[in-house]
Amino acid sequence: MKQAILVLSSILIIGLGGCKHKQKTQETKKDPTPKAVEVKCAATVAFGSPGTGIDAKKYDEIKKMIESKKLKYTEKQEGREGERKICLPLTELEGSDKAAFIEQLKKSASSGQLVSVSTS
Repeated sequence: MKQAILVLSSILIIGLGGCKHKQKTQETKKDPTPKAVEVKCAATVAFGSPGTGIDAKKYDEIKKMIESKKLKYTEKQEGREGERKICLPLTELEGSDKAAFIEQLKKSASSGQLVSVSTS
């Protein structure tokens, strides 16, 4: 009788211990990576490549324009030949200043090879 109680108690303790382990495993399956914050681009400058890389002179010129106004931007490389996009939220500029800067970007891009500016 004592042996039967001892065996049943052991099985019960082992069984409950296993349940706790499963519960901990389920809790650790939560996605620990933070969600990316989506940035809305007021203007996007895209640099394409005809097979020989992007227009480096135009890229440097546009980067200098952006940095001279101390604007925030994100840049994403998209291809193996240097193709990239620059996203400009333009939150630092308002109204006519924003419109003028976008026109300045478009004018500069129009003389580049496979350089385009899009707005949202």
